[in-house]
Amino acid sequence: MHELHVITDGKQPWDRLIRIAAEIAPVVSAIHLREPQAGAAMLCELIGALTAAGVSLERLIVNDRADVAWAMRTGGVQLGGRSLSAAQVRDRFPGLVYGRSVHRPEEAGDAAAQGARYVLFGHVFATPSKPGRPGRGVRELAAAVRCAATAAGVIAIGGIGTSQVAEVCAAGAAGIAVMSGIWEAADPVEAARCYRAALDAYSVYAVRGEKQA
Repeated sequence: MHELHVITDGKQPWDRLIRIAAEIAPVVSAIHLREPQAGAAMLCELIGALTAAGVSLERLIVNDRADVAWAMRTGGVQLGGRSLSAAQVRDRFPGLVYGRSVHRPEEAGDAAAQGARYVLFGHVFATPSKPGRPGRGVRELAAAVRCAATAAGVIAIGGIGTSQVAEVCAAGAAGIAVMSGIWEAADPVEAARCYRAALDAYSVYAVRGEKQA
């Protein structure tokens, strides 16, 4: 099954964030807490509130803060360009699952070789969060998939609507990550369900295609 990662945008009132996260949790693979303005104590408080609302720790990924992910025993940490290195995470937080954000195919290969469970590759399509910067496109995404090989799944991110899901998955992505497509939707819960349905529809199509071959 293709994965659906939802990334918080750092703009939501936490009562809304918690309510929506609890409602979408059954249909998503992971919820990334991207809250750059929140310190460690506030992130721990947020994680506690989310689990109290019914979101499992395994579905929560903390962006950048390996210490918080380790302390709260979440599903992992998402590392970016300014985060600890993979080696530092392995040394200081043994056993902590981590993903890595990358922007070039060779970076996907490096992250996979260093033990990342998955990489977020993007932005694939033009997105309002990256104004004036064209998307890297599905060819670059496919190249990232080849570089990562089977060591890590490549999760595509950036400007992906439900109509692009099949194209992205056909390029070899293990799933997609969405931010504004859910948090800025008129109905975020319904938007998450539509993304999940599009991913599942492609998975069924792909399995049938393999059987027909």
